Amino acid sequence: MVDVKMNYGSMEKMQSSFKQAHAQLNDSMTEMKKLAKMMEDGALQGDGGVSFGDAISRKLMKRMKALHEKMQQMEGDIQGAIVATRDGVSTAQSRFK
Repeated sequence: MVDVKMNYGSMEKMQSSFKQAHAQLNDSMTEMKKLAKMMEDGALQGDGGVSFGDAISRKLMKRMKALHEKMQQMEGDIQGAIVATRDGVSTAQSRFK
C-alpha cells in the first residue's frame, strides 16, 4: 500500500501562485486589448499598424487565453488534490477512533 504524504503549506503556496499567475495574465490581456485598440485607432499608421494590431488580437491574445485557462486548471487541480488528500486522511483517521 502506498503511503501518501502532502506538504499542505507548499501546495497552498503553489495554488496561490497559479491564482496570481492567471490574475496577472488577465491584467496583461486587458492591456494588450487596449494596445490593439490604439493601433486600430491610428497610433501606428499603415500596414505596420494593421499587422501589429492583428498580431496582438489574433495570435498573442489566443495564446495568452490558453495560458490563462491552463493556470486556472492547475489551480483547480491543486485544490482538488489538497481536498482529496485531506478527505483521505480524515477517513483513515476515523477508522482508528
